[in-house]
Amino acid sequence: MTDSGIAAGEHLASGADGVQAALSPLARLAHAPVPEHVGVFEQVLAGLETVLASVEDAGGPQAGAGGDGKNGGESDR
Repeated sequence: MTDSGIAAGEHLASGADGVQAALSPLARLAHAPVPEHVGVFEQVLAGLETVLASVEDAGGPQAGAGGDGKNGGESDR
């Protein structure tokens, strides 16, 4: 198991399924003692970083897509 909670050799799906999988450890927070919450958040962050990297590697959406690139992809108003 890696820091992200993904078994070695397991490929985390990209896109919405990958994000859902990365967020799944949050379900443990309700039953985990508060001192363990940081570890869960770190695991979620690592999983989300893995998903983001896989989307970027696959030629996914570029930063700022949909706008002028100045405001993180939000449309200009």
